[in-house]
Amino acid sequence: MITIYDKNYQTKDGGLCPLSCVIKEELNGSYELTMEHPYDKTEKWKRIAGEKIILADTPKGKQPFRIYNVKPEMDKITVNARHIFYDLLDNFIQSLNKTGTASAVLSSMKSALQYSTPFTFSTNITVSGTVNGERKNPVELLLESTEDAQSFVKVFGGELVRDGYNVSMLLAMGEDRGYRISYGKNLVGLSVTEDSSTVVTRYYTIGLDGVTGGYVDSARISDYANPKIAVYENTDLKTASELKAAAQAMFDAGADLPTVNIAVDFVLLQNTEEYKDYAVLEEVYLGDVVTVTNKKMNFSKKAKVISYEYDAMLKRYNKIELGDFLPNIYSSITSGTTAGGAAVAASTAVTQLASMMSTHVGNSANPHKVTAQQIGAVPFVNAESAEFNMDTILSKAHSLTVYECDGNTLGTPLKAGVTNLVACTILSYANSNSNGMQLALMNGGAPFYRYRDNGTVSSWKAITLGE
Repeated sequence: MITIYDKNYQTKDGGLCPLSCVIKEELNGSYELTMEHPYDKTEKWKRIAGEKIILADTPKGKQPFRIYNVKPEMDKITVNARHIFYDLLDNFIQSLNKTGTASAVLSSMKSALQYSTPFTFSTNITVSGTVNGERKNPVELLLESTEDAQSFVKVFGGELVRDGYNVSMLLAMGEDRGYRISYGKNLVGLSVTEDSSTVVTRYYTIGLDGVTGGYVDSARISDYANPKIAVYENTDLKTASELKAAAQAMFDAGADLPTVNIAVDFVLLQNTEEYKDYAVLEEVYLGDVVTVTNKKMNFSKKAKVISYEYDAMLKRYNKIELGDFLPNIYSSITSGTTAGGAAVAASTAVTQLASMMSTHVGNSANPHKVTAQQIGAVPFVNAESAEFNMDTILSKAHSLTVYECDGNTLGTPLKAGVTNLVACTILSYANSNSNGMQLALMNGGAPFYRYRDNGTVSSWKAITLGE
Protein backbone atom coordinates (compact mmCIF):
# COMPACT_ATOMS: atom_id res chain seq x y z
CA MET A 1 0.00 0.00 0.00
CA ILE A 2 1.21 3.50 -0.83
CA THR A 3 0.59 5.97 1.97
CA ILE A 4 1.15 9.68 2.51
CA TYR A 5 2.38 11.53 5.61
CA ASP A 6 2.52 15.13 6.70
CA LYS A 7 5.60 17.20 5.86
CA ASN A 8 7.25 16.34 9.19
CA TYR A 9 6.87 12.61 8.53
CA GLN A 10 5.04 12.26 11.83
CA THR A 11 1.36 11.96 11.02
CA LYS A 12 -0.07 9.45 8.56
CA ASP A 13 -2.68 11.16 6.39
CA GLY A 14 -3.88 7.89 4.91
CA GLY A 15 -3.59 5.73 1.81
CA LEU A 16 -3.55 6.65 -1.86
CA CYS A 17 -4.92 4.85 -4.93
CA PRO A 18 -2.44 5.69 -7.72
CA LEU A 19 -2.79 4.73 -11.34
CA SER A 20 0.96 4.11 -11.33
CA CYS A 21 3.92 4.58 -9.00
CA VAL A 22 7.45 4.05 -10.27
CA ILE A 23 10.77 4.27 -8.40
CA LYS A 24 14.02 5.00 -10.24
CA GLU A 25 17.42 4.80 -8.57
CA GLU A 26 20.96 5.17 -9.90
CA LEU A 27 24.11 4.06 -8.13
CA ASN A 28 25.56 7.24 -6.57
CA GLY A 29 22.90 9.07 -8.51
CA SER A 30 19.27 10.11 -8.46
CA TYR A 31 16.60 8.37 -6.39
CA GLU A 32 13.09 9.47 -7.39
CA LEU A 33 9.43 8.50 -7.37
CA THR A 34 6.92 9.38 -10.10
CA MET A 35 3.24 8.82 -9.38
CA GLU A 36 0.05 9.33 -11.36
CA HIS A 37 -3.12 9.61 -9.30
CA PRO A 38 -6.75 9.85 -10.46
CA TYR A 39 -9.37 12.24 -9.16
CA ASP A 40 -10.96 9.37 -7.25
CA LYS A 41 -14.49 9.48 -5.86
CA THR A 42 -13.23 8.97 -2.28
CA GLU A 43 -11.13 12.15 -2.75
CA LYS A 44 -7.86 10.59 -1.67
CA TRP A 45 -6.25 12.83 -4.28
CA LYS A 46 -6.92 15.78 -1.96
CA ARG A 47 -4.26 14.38 0.40
CA ILE A 48 -1.56 15.14 -2.18
CA ALA A 49 0.39 18.35 -1.61
CA GLY A 50 3.93 19.64 -1.96
CA GLU A 51 6.44 18.80 0.82
CA LYS A 52 4.41 15.83 2.05
CA ILE A 53 6.04 12.38 2.37
CA ILE A 54 5.01 9.38 0.26
CA LEU A 55 5.94 5.99 1.72
CA ALA A 56 6.32 3.45 -1.09
CA ASP A 57 7.74 -0.02 -1.68
CA THR A 58 11.22 -0.34 -3.20
CA PRO A 59 13.32 -3.45 -3.93
CA LYS A 60 14.63 -3.28 -0.35
CA GLY A 61 11.49 -2.35 1.52
CA LYS A 62 9.46 0.81 2.11
CA GLN A 63 11.21 4.16 1.70
CA PRO A 64 10.07 7.78 2.19
CA PHE A 65 9.97 10.25 -0.70
CA ARG A 66 9.29 13.98 -0.33
CA ILE A 67 7.00 15.58 -2.92
CA TYR A 68 8.65 18.46 -4.78
CA ASN A 69 6.40 18.81 -7.81
CA VAL A 70 2.62 18.43 -8.24
CA LYS A 71 1.12 18.79 -11.71
CA PRO A 72 -2.71 18.70 -11.94
CA GLU A 73 -3.95 17.60 -15.36
CA MET A 74 -7.42 17.08 -16.85
CA ASP A 75 -7.79 13.46 -15.77
CA LYS A 76 -5.03 12.88 -13.23
CA ILE A 77 -2.37 14.41 -11.00
CA THR A 78 1.30 13.72 -11.71
CA VAL A 79 3.58 13.80 -8.67
CA ASN A 80 7.38 13.87 -8.49
CA ALA A 81 9.15 13.11 -5.23
CA ARG A 82 12.76 12.61 -4.15
CA HIS A 83 14.06 10.19 -1.57
CA ILE A 84 14.15 11.86 1.82
CA PHE A 85 17.97 11.82 1.57
CA TYR A 86 17.58 14.91 -0.59
CA ASP A 87 16.27 16.90 2.37
CA LEU A 88 20.00 17.46 2.80
CA LEU A 89 19.87 19.69 -0.29
CA ASP A 90 18.14 22.28 1.88
CA ASN A 91 20.88 22.39 4.51
CA PHE A 92 24.14 24.29 4.29
CA ILE A 93 27.78 23.97 5.29
CA GLN A 94 29.57 27.28 5.40
CA SER A 95 33.04 25.77 5.53
CA LEU A 96 34.60 22.36 6.06
CA ASN A 97 38.26 21.41 5.94
CA LYS A 98 38.70 18.09 7.69
CA THR A 99 41.63 15.68 7.56
CA GLY A 100 41.10 12.25 9.08
CA THR A 101 39.46 8.91 8.56
CA ALA A 102 36.38 8.65 6.37
CA SER A 103 34.26 8.18 9.48
CA ALA A 104 35.75 11.26 11.16
CA VAL A 105 35.09 13.33 8.05
CA LEU A 106 31.42 12.30 8.01
CA SER A 107 31.12 13.17 11.69
CA SER A 108 32.62 16.62 11.07
CA MET A 109 30.33 17.12 8.11
CA LYS A 110 27.26 16.46 10.26
CA SER A 111 28.55 18.82 12.98
CA ALA A 112 29.10 21.55 10.37
CA LEU A 113 25.47 21.54 9.16
CA GLN A 114 23.73 24.90 9.57
CA TYR A 115 20.88 23.22 11.44
CA SER A 116 20.56 19.77 13.01
CA THR A 117 18.85 16.94 11.14
CA PRO A 118 17.70 13.39 11.99
CA PHE A 119 20.19 11.90 9.51
CA THR A 120 22.91 9.49 10.59
CA PHE A 121 26.12 9.02 8.57
CA SER A 122 28.28 5.90 8.52
CA THR A 123 31.00 4.26 6.44
CA ASN A 124 33.13 1.11 6.31
CA ILE A 125 35.93 2.92 4.46
CA THR A 126 38.98 3.06 6.72
CA VAL A 127 41.53 5.16 4.84
CA SER A 128 42.29 8.79 5.70
CA GLY A 129 42.07 11.91 3.57
CA THR A 130 41.03 15.54 3.46
CA VAL A 131 37.58 16.80 2.45
CA ASN A 132 37.39 20.50 1.81
CA GLY A 133 34.55 22.75 0.69
CA GLU A 134 32.96 26.12 1.28
CA ARG A 135 29.35 27.23 0.96
CA LYS A 136 28.09 23.79 -0.08
CA ASN A 137 25.04 21.72 0.69
CA PRO A 138 25.94 18.34 2.25
CA VAL A 139 24.93 16.40 -0.86
CA GLU A 140 27.55 18.33 -2.80
CA LEU A 141 30.18 17.65 -0.16
CA LEU A 142 29.36 13.96 -0.35
CA LEU A 143 29.05 13.45 -4.11
CA GLU A 144 30.38 16.37 -6.15
CA SER A 145 32.96 15.27 -8.72
CA THR A 146 33.95 18.35 -10.66
CA GLU A 147 37.63 18.48 -11.53
CA ASP A 148 38.64 20.58 -8.53
CA ALA A 149 36.15 19.08 -6.05
CA GLN A 150 37.43 17.71 -2.74
CA SER A 151 34.19 15.93 -1.86
CA PHE A 152 33.90 12.66 0.05
CA VAL A 153 33.49 10.55 -3.09
CA LYS A 154 36.42 12.28 -4.83
CA VAL A 155 38.71 11.71 -1.84
CA PHE A 156 37.56 8.31 -0.56
CA GLY A 157 35.42 6.84 -3.31
CA GLY A 158 32.49 4.85 -2.05
CA GLU A 159 28.97 3.85 -2.99
CA LEU A 160 25.98 5.57 -1.45
CA VAL A 161 23.27 3.63 0.40
CA ARG A 162 20.12 5.58 1.30
CA ASP A 163 17.80 3.99 3.84
CA GLY A 164 15.33 6.44 5.35
CA TYR A 165 17.37 8.88 7.42
CA ASN A 166 20.41 6.56 7.42
CA VAL A 167 23.16 7.51 4.97
CA SER A 168 26.03 5.07 4.39
CA MET A 169 29.11 5.41 2.17
CA LEU A 170 30.36 1.87 1.57
CA LEU A 171 33.44 0.53 -0.14
CA ALA A 172 31.02 -1.33 -2.38
CA MET A 173 27.30 -1.91 -1.95
CA GLY A 174 25.64 -5.08 -3.11
CA GLU A 175 27.23 -8.48 -3.59
CA ASP A 176 27.94 -11.19 -6.14
CA ARG A 177 25.07 -13.69 -5.78
CA GLY A 178 26.55 -15.99 -8.42
CA TYR A 179 24.19 -14.98 -11.24
CA ARG A 180 25.45 -15.32 -14.79
CA ILE A 181 23.98 -14.21 -18.11
CA SER A 182 25.27 -14.44 -21.68
CA TYR A 183 24.53 -12.47 -24.80
CA GLY A 184 25.25 -12.62 -28.49
CA LYS A 185 22.74 -10.23 -29.99
CA ASN A 186 20.21 -7.62 -28.95
CA LEU A 187 16.72 -8.92 -28.30
CA VAL A 188 13.35 -7.30 -27.75
CA GLY A 189 13.72 -5.88 -24.26
CA LEU A 190 17.49 -6.38 -24.15
CA SER A 191 19.94 -3.74 -25.33
CA VAL A 192 23.67 -4.41 -25.17
CA THR A 193 26.27 -1.73 -25.83
CA GLU A 194 29.98 -2.50 -26.08
CA ASP A 195 32.54 0.29 -26.27
CA SER A 196 36.09 -0.55 -27.34
CA SER A 197 37.33 3.05 -27.33
CA THR A 198 39.40 2.44 -24.18
CA VAL A 199 40.69 -1.02 -25.11
CA VAL A 200 44.47 -1.55 -25.01
CA THR A 201 46.06 -4.64 -26.57
CA ARG A 202 49.73 -3.54 -26.58
CA TYR A 203 51.58 -1.61 -23.89
CA TYR A 204 54.88 0.17 -24.29
CA THR A 205 56.34 -0.01 -20.79
CA ILE A 206 58.53 2.59 -19.06
CA GLY A 207 59.95 2.41 -15.55
CA LEU A 208 62.41 4.25 -13.30
CA ASP A 209 65.10 6.31 -15.07
CA GLY A 210 63.72 5.41 -18.48
CA VAL A 211 64.17 1.66 -18.18
CA THR A 212 61.81 -0.12 -20.54
CA GLY A 213 60.29 -3.55 -20.78
CA GLY A 214 59.53 -2.91 -24.44
CA TYR A 215 56.16 -3.87 -25.88
CA VAL A 216 53.86 -6.30 -24.11
CA ASP A 217 50.98 -7.78 -26.12
CA SER A 218 47.61 -9.04 -24.97
CA ALA A 219 46.54 -12.57 -25.88
CA ARG A 220 43.50 -10.88 -27.46
CA ILE A 221 45.46 -8.60 -29.78
CA SER A 222 44.16 -10.42 -32.87
CA ASP A 223 40.53 -9.93 -31.80
CA TYR A 224 40.68 -6.36 -33.12
CA ALA A 225 41.48 -4.90 -36.54
CA ASN A 226 44.64 -3.18 -35.30
CA PRO A 227 46.85 -3.32 -32.24
CA LYS A 228 45.60 -0.75 -29.72
CA ILE A 229 48.74 0.73 -28.20
CA ALA A 230 49.17 2.73 -25.02
CA VAL A 231 52.02 3.67 -22.72
CA TYR A 232 52.32 1.99 -19.33
CA GLU A 233 54.59 4.05 -17.08
CA ASN A 234 55.44 3.23 -13.48
CA THR A 235 58.53 4.82 -11.95
CA ASP A 236 58.38 2.43 -8.97
CA LEU A 237 59.46 -0.40 -11.29
CA LYS A 238 63.16 -0.80 -12.03
CA THR A 239 63.52 -3.83 -14.32
CA ALA A 240 62.12 -5.02 -17.63
CA SER A 241 60.67 -8.14 -16.04
CA GLU A 242 58.80 -6.10 -13.44
CA LEU A 243 57.36 -3.85 -16.14
CA LYS A 244 56.25 -6.78 -18.26
CA ALA A 245 54.56 -8.40 -15.29
CA ALA A 246 52.77 -5.15 -14.46
CA ALA A 247 51.54 -4.73 -18.05
CA GLN A 248 50.29 -8.31 -18.07
CA ALA A 249 48.43 -7.60 -14.85
CA MET A 250 46.63 -4.77 -16.66
CA PHE A 251 45.47 -7.22 -19.32
CA ASP A 252 44.47 -9.74 -16.66
CA ALA A 253 42.34 -6.97 -15.12
CA GLY A 254 40.47 -6.47 -18.42
CA ALA A 255 42.30 -3.63 -20.20
CA ASP A 256 41.96 -5.62 -23.44
CA LEU A 257 38.18 -6.00 -23.18
CA PRO A 258 35.45 -3.55 -24.22
CA THR A 259 33.28 -1.89 -21.59
CA VAL A 260 29.78 -3.35 -21.50
CA ASN A 261 26.40 -1.83 -20.73
CA ILE A 262 23.28 -4.01 -20.66
CA ALA A 263 19.79 -2.54 -20.35
CA VAL A 264 16.99 -5.00 -19.59
CA ASP A 265 13.32 -4.08 -20.04
CA PHE A 266 11.38 -6.81 -18.27
CA VAL A 267 8.03 -5.51 -19.51
CA LEU A 268 9.09 -6.20 -23.11
CA LEU A 269 11.33 -9.19 -22.44
CA GLN A 270 8.76 -11.19 -20.48
CA ASN A 271 6.84 -11.94 -23.68
CA THR A 272 9.84 -13.53 -25.41
CA GLU A 273 11.24 -17.06 -25.32
CA GLU A 274 14.58 -15.70 -24.07
CA TYR A 275 13.01 -14.25 -20.91
CA LYS A 276 13.98 -17.38 -18.96
CA ASP A 277 17.66 -16.67 -19.63
CA TYR A 278 17.47 -13.28 -17.91
CA ALA A 279 14.83 -13.92 -15.24
CA VAL A 280 17.58 -14.21 -12.60
CA LEU A 281 18.11 -10.47 -12.93
CA GLU A 282 14.77 -9.90 -11.24
CA GLU A 283 16.45 -11.12 -8.05
CA VAL A 284 19.37 -8.68 -7.97
CA TYR A 285 19.69 -5.37 -6.13
CA LEU A 286 21.40 -2.10 -6.88
CA GLY A 287 25.16 -2.57 -6.62
CA ASP A 288 25.05 -6.34 -7.08
CA VAL A 289 27.60 -7.96 -9.38
CA VAL A 290 26.64 -10.23 -12.29
CA THR A 291 28.96 -12.24 -14.56
CA VAL A 292 28.22 -11.46 -18.20
CA THR A 293 29.57 -13.51 -21.09
CA ASN A 294 29.95 -12.42 -24.70
CA LYS A 295 29.32 -15.61 -26.67
CA LYS A 296 30.79 -14.23 -29.91
CA MET A 297 34.11 -13.00 -28.47
CA ASN A 298 34.18 -15.71 -25.82
CA PHE A 299 34.98 -13.55 -22.81
CA SER A 300 33.37 -13.08 -19.44
CA LYS A 301 33.56 -10.11 -17.13
CA LYS A 302 31.86 -8.66 -14.09
CA ALA A 303 29.16 -6.03 -14.48
CA LYS A 304 27.36 -4.15 -11.75
CA VAL A 305 23.69 -3.21 -11.37
CA ILE A 306 23.96 0.57 -11.80
CA SER A 307 20.30 1.57 -12.06
CA TYR A 308 16.78 0.22 -11.95
CA GLU A 309 13.15 1.18 -12.48
CA TYR A 310 10.73 -0.45 -10.03
CA ASP A 311 6.94 -0.69 -10.05
CA ALA A 312 5.98 0.10 -6.45
CA MET A 313 2.42 -1.17 -6.96
CA LEU A 314 3.25 -4.52 -8.58
CA LYS A 315 6.46 -4.82 -6.53
CA ARG A 316 8.67 -5.84 -9.43
CA TYR A 317 11.32 -4.39 -11.68
CA ASN A 318 10.37 -2.73 -14.93
CA LYS A 319 14.00 -2.25 -15.96
CA ILE A 320 17.53 -2.74 -14.71
CA GLU A 321 20.87 -1.65 -16.13
CA LEU A 322 24.26 -3.34 -15.80
CA GLY A 323 27.53 -1.50 -16.35
CA ASP A 324 31.28 -1.91 -16.06
CA PHE A 325 33.32 -1.13 -12.98
CA LEU A 326 34.75 2.32 -13.58
CA PRO A 327 36.38 4.37 -10.79
CA ASN A 328 34.94 7.69 -9.70
CA ILE A 329 32.32 8.14 -12.42
CA TYR A 330 29.57 10.33 -11.05
CA SER A 331 25.90 10.84 -11.71
CA SER A 332 23.93 12.51 -8.97
CA ILE A 333 21.62 15.23 -7.77
CA THR A 334 23.75 17.82 -5.99
CA SER A 335 21.86 21.01 -6.71
CA GLY A 336 18.28 19.85 -6.98
CA THR A 337 18.19 18.75 -10.64
CA THR A 338 17.79 15.22 -11.92
CA ALA A 339 20.90 13.53 -13.28
CA GLY A 340 20.67 12.97 -16.99
CA GLY A 341 23.02 10.05 -17.66
CA ALA A 342 23.15 6.62 -16.12
CA ALA A 343 25.43 6.29 -13.10
CA VAL A 344 28.40 3.98 -13.47
CA ALA A 345 29.60 2.33 -10.28
CA ALA A 346 32.99 2.83 -8.72
CA SER A 347 34.38 -0.46 -7.55
CA THR A 348 36.13 1.28 -4.70
CA ALA A 349 37.46 -1.79 -2.96
CA VAL A 350 39.22 -2.91 -6.13
CA THR A 351 40.57 0.58 -6.81
CA GLN A 352 41.98 0.95 -3.31
CA LEU A 353 43.55 -2.51 -3.25
CA ALA A 354 45.13 -1.97 -6.65
CA SER A 355 46.60 1.26 -5.33
CA MET A 356 47.92 -0.50 -2.23
CA MET A 357 49.44 -3.27 -4.31
CA SER A 358 51.12 -0.87 -6.71
CA THR A 359 53.31 0.32 -3.84
CA HIS A 360 54.50 -3.21 -3.09
CA VAL A 361 54.13 -5.50 -6.08
CA GLY A 362 57.05 -5.56 -8.48
CA ASN A 363 59.16 -3.17 -6.40
CA SER A 364 62.30 -4.99 -5.32
CA ALA A 365 63.13 -2.15 -2.93
CA ASN A 366 59.92 -2.48 -0.94
CA PRO A 367 60.40 -3.36 2.73
CA HIS A 368 58.63 -6.70 2.55
CA LYS A 369 60.47 -8.15 -0.46
CA VAL A 370 57.29 -8.69 -2.45
CA THR A 371 57.65 -9.31 -6.17
CA ALA A 372 55.12 -9.49 -8.97
CA GLN A 373 55.93 -13.16 -9.44
CA GLN A 374 55.02 -13.95 -5.84
CA ILE A 375 51.52 -12.47 -6.06
CA GLY A 376 49.02 -14.94 -7.44
CA ALA A 377 51.06 -18.02 -6.72
CA VAL A 378 50.18 -20.35 -3.85
CA PRO A 379 48.00 -19.01 -1.03
CA PHE A 380 49.36 -18.80 2.51
CA VAL A 381 46.19 -20.34 3.86
CA ASN A 382 44.42 -23.54 2.94
CA ALA A 383 42.37 -22.15 0.06
CA GLU A 384 40.07 -24.46 -1.86
CA SER A 385 39.51 -22.36 -4.98
CA ALA A 386 41.83 -22.42 -7.98
CA GLU A 387 40.85 -18.93 -9.16
CA PHE A 388 43.36 -16.93 -7.10
CA ASN A 389 45.39 -14.79 -9.48
CA MET A 390 45.87 -11.15 -10.41
CA ASP A 391 42.76 -11.20 -12.60
CA THR A 392 40.74 -12.30 -9.59
CA ILE A 393 42.24 -9.61 -7.40
CA LEU A 394 41.67 -6.69 -9.71
CA SER A 395 38.53 -7.54 -11.64
CA LYS A 396 36.72 -10.24 -9.68
CA ALA A 397 37.00 -9.02 -6.10
CA HIS A 398 33.29 -9.66 -5.49
CA SER A 399 33.48 -13.33 -6.48
CA LEU A 400 36.37 -14.44 -4.28
CA THR A 401 35.94 -17.26 -1.84
CA VAL A 402 35.21 -15.63 1.51
CA TYR A 403 36.43 -16.99 4.81
CA GLU A 404 34.93 -16.75 8.24
CA CYS A 405 37.71 -15.76 10.58
CA ASP A 406 38.17 -16.17 14.30
CA GLY A 407 35.92 -13.44 15.72
CA ASN A 408 37.16 -10.05 14.55
CA THR A 409 40.73 -11.18 14.04
CA LEU A 410 42.40 -12.21 10.83
CA GLY A 411 43.15 -15.78 11.80
CA THR A 412 43.06 -19.13 10.11
CA PRO A 413 39.89 -19.45 8.02
CA LEU A 414 37.23 -21.59 9.67
CA LYS A 415 35.07 -22.19 6.62
CA ALA A 416 35.36 -21.64 2.86
CA GLY A 417 32.68 -20.93 0.29
CA VAL A 418 30.68 -18.25 2.09
CA THR A 419 29.15 -15.90 -0.48
CA ASN A 420 28.97 -12.76 1.68
CA LEU A 421 31.70 -10.86 3.46
CA VAL A 422 31.81 -12.21 6.98
CA ALA A 423 34.99 -11.00 8.63
CA CYS A 424 37.79 -11.03 6.12
CA THR A 425 38.43 -11.81 2.49
CA ILE A 426 41.87 -12.86 1.32
CA LEU A 427 42.46 -10.78 -1.79
CA SER A 428 46.04 -11.59 -2.77
CA TYR A 429 48.39 -14.44 -2.21
CA ALA A 430 52.06 -15.23 -1.92
CA ASN A 431 54.05 -18.43 -2.35
CA SER A 432 53.83 -20.44 0.87
CA ASN A 433 57.42 -21.59 0.52
CA SER A 434 59.09 -18.23 -0.07
CA ASN A 435 58.84 -14.56 0.78
CA GLY A 436 55.56 -12.87 -0.11
CA MET A 437 52.57 -10.85 0.94
CA GLN A 438 48.81 -11.20 1.49
CA LEU A 439 46.17 -8.49 1.44
CA ALA A 440 42.84 -8.86 3.20
CA LEU A 441 39.68 -6.90 3.85
CA MET A 442 38.53 -7.12 7.45
CA ASN A 443 34.86 -6.82 8.43
CA GLY A 444 33.95 -6.08 4.83
CA GLY A 445 36.15 -3.02 4.57
CA ALA A 446 39.28 -2.48 6.67
CA PRO A 447 42.41 -3.39 4.65
CA PHE A 448 45.25 -5.38 6.26
CA TYR A 449 48.40 -7.14 5.08
CA ARG A 450 50.92 -9.65 6.35
CA TYR A 451 54.13 -10.96 4.81
CA ARG A 452 56.52 -13.90 4.92
CA ASP A 453 60.21 -13.02 5.25
CA ASN A 454 62.76 -15.86 5.28
CA GLY A 455 60.22 -18.32 6.60
CA THR A 456 58.75 -16.02 9.29
CA VAL A 457 55.17 -14.87 8.88
CA SER A 458 54.40 -11.42 10.31
CA SER A 459 51.29 -10.44 12.22
CA TRP A 460 48.43 -8.74 10.36
CA LYS A 461 49.05 -4.99 9.95
CA ALA A 462 46.62 -2.23 9.00
CA ILE A 463 47.07 -0.65 5.56
CA THR A 464 46.50 2.95 4.55
CA LEU A 465 46.83 4.19 0.99
CA GLY A 466 50.37 5.21 0.21
CA GLU A 467 51.86 2.94 2.88
